[in-house]
Amino acid sequence: MKEQLSLLDKLDGNVDSLSNRIANVRTWAYVSNKSNWVENQDYWIERAKNLEDKLSDRLHDELTKTFIDKRASVLARGLKQDIMFNTEIINDEEVMINEQYIGRLKGLRLELDLKVDTLDADVKSLKKAARQNVLPEIIKRIKQIVETGLIELKDDFKIYWNNNQIAKLIPGSDYLNPQIQLIADEMIENAEKSRLNFYLQNWMNDKIETELKSLIDLKHVKDNNSELRALAYHLYENNGVVKRDEVLNYLNKLNQDERKKLRHMGVKFGRYHVFLFKLFKPSSVSLRILLWKNFNENNLDFSPPTFGLNFLEEKKLLNKNLMLLCGFEKFDNLYVRIDILERLFLMIFNTKSNDKIKEIKLIPEMLNLLGCNKENFVKLIRKMNYKTFEKDNNLHFKYTPFRKIIKKSDNKNIKDNPFNVLSQLNLK
Repeated sequence: MKEQLSLLDKLDGNVDSLSNRIANVRTWAYVSNKSNWVENQDYWIERAKNLEDKLSDRLHDELTKTFIDKRASVLARGLKQDIMFNTEIINDEEVMINEQYIGRLKGLRLELDLKVDTLDADVKSLKKAARQNVLPEIIKRIKQIVETGLIELKDDFKIYWNNNQIAKLIPGSDYLNPQIQLIADEMIENAEKSRLNFYLQNWMNDKIETELKSLIDLKHVKDNNSELRALAYHLYENNGVVKRDEVLNYLNKLNQDERKKLRHMGVKFGRYHVFLFKLFKPSSVSLRILLWKNFNENNLDFSPPTFGLNFLEEKKLLNKNLMLLCGFEKFDNLYVRIDILERLFLMIFNTKSNDKIKEIKLIPEMLNLLGCNKENFVKLIRKMNYKTFEKDNNLHFKYTPFRKIIKKSDNKNIKDNPFNVLSQLNLK
């Protein structure tokens, strides 16, 4: 038994040989466990156990190596002999070279199927084989992307083709000028990468200029009137929405013809805001929010209010700038769409029976326009400096503009008073 175990102790051999040796060791382990069958029973039990563990580990290594070697050797041999490989891409994704699975082609990036024990030499063979056989497919896909333009930008800032990521947005000089970073395999030549990057950058720029044309045009206004140019650029810098009070200096210096030029560009002059009404379309709002988040790299969990809502009551604090991008004006925890707010002002103006009567009666059309209940309407109108009261069983409201009270100072400065000298005379 001693001589037989010594022979089994050798770890060299192929998979079949190792399997047979393990079987023999287990037989001797069984014999060792039988009482009085061998001398020094405890020693042989331990020896058989250690030997079985070593042989099992070696068998595992040989099995792994055999699998890897088979795939790598097929590819390496074919590369050395300049053999034409048969490449298949199953389901537009699984890459098979001469019936050997090497990985998945995700869009324009190959994910090699590398095992834990893959040797560096095997990795080189896989990459070389992939370069020769998968690269033509990637170039073909780039051509399809450029020729068809069947791509889309999603909310994760990535551009997709056939549901696969091919590029992502990164911050540029401002939020309306994002840059493109490709998500593509390193095997692609720089010329092909440059071609695709150029196409995607132009595609993105065209998308922004088309969807947000009225905003982009404001940046390039050319007019002899400096006040008109200043107002246009101020609107551009504030994403197409400004409070009327903030630009009164510009507005007061514009005549009707000059305002008409801005109206042709999509500018509306409301009672409360000056704004670009075209930017409130759902597609425009979605694009502006995505670009803004990409540039600022924060508020990534923010989503625009449900399209179709005109009024929103929100308990949690929302980002005021983002809500303005969505076309909503903030009144504490109440938000109203800017264009709807202007229509409400127009309705209020038309509801007055004459200019002498300052009070306005609440009518159902006002609630329907906002899409809110009477209680929330009262909250909103009060925040807009209207006083509400009941009259003839109806709710009325009246505009009471806030007036800043300047208190007179009790500390009178009499230092330069010419009569101050009289106080110093002793007239007793």
